[in-house]
Amino acid sequence: MASNETKGLRRNKAILSSLGDEATTQFIVARRALPKNGLRDSPNVHICEVSLPRETGPGPDIEQADSEEAEEKNVIIKTVASIPIEDSEMVYCHLFQLNTCYQAMAKNNKMVVFSDDMNIRKAFYALIYNSCRTGLVMDTKTFCITGVLSATDFIMVLMKLWKFREAITNITGIKMTEEDKARTDITAMPIRTWKDHLKTDGKLKPFQTIDVEDSLYSAAERLASSRIHRLPVMDEHSGDCMFIITHRRLLHFIWQHAALLPKPEFLRERVRDIGVGTWSNIKYVLHETPLIDALDMLMNEGISGVPVVKDDDGLEVISVYTRFDAISVAFSTDQENLSINVGEAIGQRRRLTGRMDTVVTVPQDINMWSLLETFVEKNVYRVFAVDEGSKLKGLISLSDLINFMVLRPKTIAL
Repeated sequence: MASNETKGLRRNKAILSSLGDEATTQFIVARRALPKNGLRDSPNVHICEVSLPRETGPGPDIEQADSEEAEEKNVIIKTVASIPIEDSEMVYCHLFQLNTCYQAMAKNNKMVVFSDDMNIRKAFYALIYNSCRTGLVMDTKTFCITGVLSATDFIMVLMKLWKFREAITNITGIKMTEEDKARTDITAMPIRTWKDHLKTDGKLKPFQTIDVEDSLYSAAERLASSRIHRLPVMDEHSGDCMFIITHRRLLHFIWQHAALLPKPEFLRERVRDIGVGTWSNIKYVLHETPLIDALDMLMNEGISGVPVVKDDDGLEVISVYTRFDAISVAFSTDQENLSINVGEAIGQRRRLTGRMDTVVTVPQDINMWSLLETFVEKNVYRVFAVDEGSKLKGLISLSDLINFMVLRPKTIAL
């Protein structure tokens, strides 16, 4: 909420206003609503009391003061925290610092929770049927959330199984029978056993979570430093997972407030000029690229999706293959066949799931504000920048936007 005068303050909502006679634009929140790890003890945050007309409340968002003076003046006294916006580049950084993860939670949330003794393949069936990219893993003994199961896990399972069978076939020179395949099918193992294998191989990443009362800035930092795309938000009192925060959720939070906030100069700049996204050495595949090579690229390069281009010369983007698409292999008749090419895998995905990733392209000279509009309207994870001849020139992801708009300004200020 924003206005030119302080009225109708809402709990946990950062607003813009002017306090007293000061002309400086400021963020204002109720002091008790500050994130526990945000700017609560920062010298940049000013604590003061404001008077609000009684007709605006009390209501659930306004606390009525126990003050005779306030009663006489027919006002409500509220203690607020404010931080001046001296540099417009810091506006989204401050927005995230002054709001908790709870504030970014969508009204409708869907989460899938697996017990750790569940069969891996059945778990990925469940992800497909529920259109979820990540599931939480619960310890059957303690009933605590201990990890996540994502498309990355399934890719690793498939690649390990396929490469193992290929090695056996090459060594023996004999094609494996159906009985041999069933005996070596590691997708039938429990989730717990798979996680133990990853731990033994040194590939099990620490389970990353964040508290619901922590700041959104901390969530953005955690996503960036851990190079993950989904972060469970936990209630430390109950131990329950409230929701899973993503870069898409963070961008929507910015968009909800963007019209009422000062616009940084970089929103008018061309995306390419300010270095947002990848503009050189862009990884791509062709329809003829073996699927195993595409999956290797996704895993080794640490990217969530790779553009599929028409040919090496034109570089016209015709599709995109993502980590989540690999889960559709679980529904195929030849479930562990990774020798097919990317084009066949995309066709398989369309037949089995009825889903086709939308390819969204933008002009290579697009500015930041137009790019934000595109991401929000199209609701995609990445867009491809092309020239007048539809040739691929750049790739911008949601994480690129959040890192530039939220994390970068504080780094520069330091």
